[in-house]
Amino acid sequence: MHLAMHESAWPIQTREIAAAESIPEQFLEQVLAALRRAQIVKSIRGASGGYELARSPRSITAGDVLRALSGAIAPMPSSIDLATSRPDKYDRRVVVELWQSIQSAILHVVDNVTIQDMVDKRVSLELGSSFMMNI
Repeated sequence: MHLAMHESAWPIQTREIAAAESIPEQFLEQVLAALRRAQIVKSIRGASGGYELARSPRSITAGDVLRALSGAIAPMPSSIDLATSRPDKYDRRVVVELWQSIQSAILHVVDNVTIQDMVDKRVSLELGSSFMMNI
Protein backbone atom coordinates (compact mmCIF):
# COMPACT_ATOMS: atom_id res chain seq x y z
CA MET A 1 0.00 0.00 0.00
CA HIS A 2 2.86 2.37 0.78
CA LEU A 3 4.21 2.07 -2.75
CA ALA A 4 0.75 2.66 -4.22
CA MET A 5 0.11 5.67 -2.00
CA HIS A 6 3.48 7.25 -2.72
CA GLU A 7 3.89 6.68 -6.45
CA SER A 8 6.37 9.15 -7.81
CA ALA A 9 8.88 9.64 -10.59
CA TRP A 10 11.55 7.80 -8.59
CA PRO A 11 11.66 4.53 -6.64
CA ILE A 12 11.12 4.48 -2.88
CA GLN A 13 13.98 3.20 -0.76
CA THR A 14 13.54 0.36 1.69
CA ARG A 15 14.61 2.44 4.67
CA GLU A 16 11.98 5.08 3.86
CA ILE A 17 9.20 2.47 3.72
CA ALA A 18 10.46 0.77 6.89
CA ALA A 19 10.50 4.06 8.81
CA ALA A 20 7.13 5.24 7.55
CA GLU A 21 5.37 1.93 8.24
CA SER A 22 7.28 0.96 11.42
CA ILE A 23 8.53 -2.28 9.88
CA PRO A 24 12.02 -3.67 10.62
CA GLU A 25 14.10 -3.05 7.50
CA GLN A 26 15.47 -6.62 7.33
CA PHE A 27 11.94 -8.07 7.46
CA LEU A 28 10.75 -5.59 4.84
CA GLU A 29 13.59 -6.62 2.53
CA GLN A 30 12.41 -10.23 2.74
CA VAL A 31 8.83 -9.19 1.98
CA LEU A 32 9.91 -7.04 -0.95
CA ALA A 33 12.09 -9.87 -2.33
CA ALA A 34 9.06 -12.20 -2.34
CA LEU A 35 6.92 -9.52 -3.99
CA ARG A 36 9.64 -8.94 -6.59
CA ARG A 37 9.80 -12.66 -7.42
CA ALA A 38 6.03 -12.58 -7.90
CA GLN A 39 6.42 -9.52 -10.18
CA ILE A 40 4.28 -7.35 -7.92
CA VAL A 41 7.10 -4.88 -7.28
CA LYS A 42 10.28 -4.15 -9.16
CA SER A 43 13.58 -3.05 -7.76
CA ILE A 44 15.71 -0.32 -9.25
CA ARG A 45 19.43 -0.47 -8.52
CA GLY A 46 21.75 2.44 -7.93
CA ALA A 47 22.16 5.41 -5.64
CA SER A 48 18.65 6.66 -6.35
CA GLY A 49 17.23 3.15 -6.55
CA GLY A 50 14.52 1.52 -4.52
CA TYR A 51 11.20 -0.16 -5.16
CA GLU A 52 8.08 0.63 -7.14
CA LEU A 53 4.99 -1.30 -8.14
CA ALA A 54 5.51 -3.45 -11.21
CA ARG A 55 1.98 -2.73 -12.42
CA SER A 56 -1.03 -0.60 -11.58
CA PRO A 57 -2.42 -0.90 -8.05
CA ARG A 58 -5.81 -1.47 -9.73
CA SER A 59 -4.49 -4.73 -11.20
CA ILE A 60 -2.85 -6.13 -8.05
CA THR A 61 -5.22 -7.98 -5.72
CA ALA A 62 -4.83 -8.79 -2.05
CA GLY A 63 -4.80 -12.41 -3.19
CA ASP A 64 -1.77 -11.74 -5.41
CA VAL A 65 0.12 -10.34 -2.43
CA LEU A 66 -0.96 -13.07 -0.03
CA ARG A 67 0.02 -15.81 -2.48
CA ALA A 68 3.41 -14.16 -3.05
CA LEU A 69 4.08 -14.04 0.68
CA SER A 70 2.41 -17.23 1.95
CA GLY A 71 1.62 -19.55 -0.93
CA ALA A 72 -1.83 -21.10 -1.29
CA ILE A 73 -4.68 -19.26 0.39
CA ALA A 74 -6.98 -21.01 2.85
CA PRO A 75 -6.12 -24.56 1.84
CA MET A 76 -8.40 -27.29 3.06
CA PRO A 77 -6.98 -29.31 5.93
CA SER A 78 -5.11 -32.26 4.44
CA SER A 79 -6.74 -34.65 6.89
CA ILE A 80 -10.12 -34.02 5.26
CA ASP A 81 -10.55 -35.53 1.81
CA LEU A 82 -13.97 -35.85 0.26
CA ALA A 83 -12.73 -38.13 -2.54
CA THR A 84 -11.62 -40.88 -0.15
CA SER A 85 -14.51 -40.43 2.23
CA ARG A 86 -16.94 -43.32 2.42
CA PRO A 87 -20.47 -42.42 1.33
CA ASP A 88 -21.84 -43.29 4.76
CA LYS A 89 -19.52 -40.80 6.51
CA TYR A 90 -21.97 -37.91 6.41
CA ASP A 91 -20.24 -36.02 9.23
CA ARG A 92 -17.05 -35.88 7.20
CA ARG A 93 -18.93 -34.74 4.10
CA VAL A 94 -20.57 -31.92 6.08
CA VAL A 95 -17.20 -30.78 7.42
CA VAL A 96 -15.59 -30.93 3.96
CA GLU A 97 -18.41 -28.88 2.47
CA LEU A 98 -18.01 -26.32 5.26
CA TRP A 99 -14.27 -26.02 4.52
CA GLN A 100 -14.99 -25.68 0.81
CA SER A 101 -17.44 -22.85 1.51
CA ILE A 102 -14.92 -21.11 3.77
CA GLN A 103 -12.20 -21.42 1.15
CA SER A 104 -14.48 -20.14 -1.59
CA ALA A 105 -15.54 -17.12 0.49
CA ILE A 106 -11.94 -16.21 1.36
CA LEU A 107 -10.81 -16.51 -2.25
CA HIS A 108 -13.73 -14.40 -3.44
CA VAL A 109 -12.76 -11.59 -1.06
CA VAL A 110 -8.99 -11.56 -1.59
CA ASP A 111 -9.24 -11.94 -5.36
CA ASN A 112 -11.71 -9.08 -5.70
CA VAL A 113 -10.03 -6.47 -3.50
CA THR A 114 -7.24 -4.56 -5.21
CA ILE A 115 -4.41 -2.62 -3.68
CA GLN A 116 -6.10 0.51 -5.06
CA ASP A 117 -9.32 -0.43 -3.20
CA MET A 118 -7.30 -0.68 -0.01
CA VAL A 119 -5.57 2.66 -0.63
CA ASP A 120 -8.92 4.32 -1.33
CA LYS A 121 -10.32 2.89 1.92
CA ARG A 122 -7.30 4.09 3.89
CA VAL A 123 -7.58 7.59 2.42
CA SER A 124 -11.30 7.62 3.17
CA LEU A 125 -10.67 6.61 6.78
CA GLU A 126 -7.96 9.25 7.15
CA LEU A 127 -10.24 11.94 5.73
CA GLY A 128 -13.09 10.87 7.97
CA SER A 129 -10.83 10.86 10.99
CA SER A 130 -9.42 14.32 10.30
CA PHE A 131 -12.91 15.67 9.62
CA MET A 132 -14.14 14.40 12.97
CA MET A 133 -11.18 15.97 14.73
CA ASN A 134 -11.96 19.38 13.24
CA ILE A 135 -15.56 19.55 14.38
